[in-house]
Amino acid sequence: MSVEMVELSVKTAEPVRPAGVLQQNRVFLDFFWDIAKPDQEVRLKAVENLIQYLKTHDQADELEYTFKRLVDGLAHTREAARPGFSLALGQVLSAFEDVSLQSVLDRIKEKHNLQTVKKKLFRNAMFGNLFGVLALHQSGRLPKDPQVVLGCVKLLQSLSQRKQHLKDLPTKTMMDILNEIPEEVFEEVLLSALQTELEAAFSTPEQLQLLLVALRRFPQTLKPKKLKKLLGCSTIINADNIPKLTEVLKMAARSVKKECVLPSVVLDLLKLSLKEDSFQLFWNNAIIKGLLKEAPGPAHYLSFRLLGSALPLCLQSSCRRCYLGR
Repeated sequence: MSVEMVELSVKTAEPVRPAGVLQQNRVFLDFFWDIAKPDQEVRLKAVENLIQYLKTHDQADELEYTFKRLVDGLAHTREAARPGFSLALGQVLSAFEDVSLQSVLDRIKEKHNLQTVKKKLFRNAMFGNLFGVLALHQSGRLPKDPQVVLGCVKLLQSLSQRKQHLKDLPTKTMMDILNEIPEEVFEEVLLSALQTELEAAFSTPEQLQLLLVALRRFPQTLKPKKLKKLLGCSTIINADNIPKLTEVLKMAARSVKKECVLPSVVLDLLKLSLKEDSFQLFWNNAIIKGLLKEAPGPAHYLSFRLLGSALPLCLQSSCRRCYLGR
């Protein structure tokens, strides 16, 4: 073929046009670029505009493409982009309630399957699953779909084994879910699924806080008789448990030695001691004879921070007792 013929064929050939949704204007596609940007204001505006666009145009292929892009973006190689895609997915699910949460959860697990993903993308896939569950939670629809709640918790349980990458994020996400669901969903769906975690409450600060959150949220389900079955005791703070609680407090102190904050699990434990009328036992044995017997360091700092929180709470408790005539 001559050069002239090649040039003629190039000039006369029809340009290749992308199929489907990619034929749309750049405005729609640019939303996804902006969602991945590090600037929070840009991300929020892009999410808002994307939802408005989808509602206005009402195109099934665009909505399908949106879910594909957002689920893919949950495992973005740039860490700053993942929260943007997670937020966008949650908001889109909130806006389009006819889209099944189960279908999106299935899509997340399929796309970010830890069994089939390439080794170099394994860490990204873990975060893809985590941010996917966060998106489902942020949609505000989880409490209405118990089976999806169960699916999310099971996925988080599998992720919690990967502490070297995700640390305590899966357990914290479980706590967020517990704070949203009604007691009947916990009793009927999650109690048996979380039994292993609840039985191991004295193993780590995260496990203990999971139990404390469940106790606070679902007191009718986790009555003393049920606690006895789970833990071998009907109360959390008692003489037998003090050594185990002290070790958990030491772990909590070491975990925040750089942040210089009071871990929420410690404050929750303090509040529980007041509720169970076991504050004196807790303070004298776990704090004075426990943490303060350690060499000066994180355990001491935690004790002093806890003292600052304990004083107003103890005062409130004393006033309440006086008011009730106790």
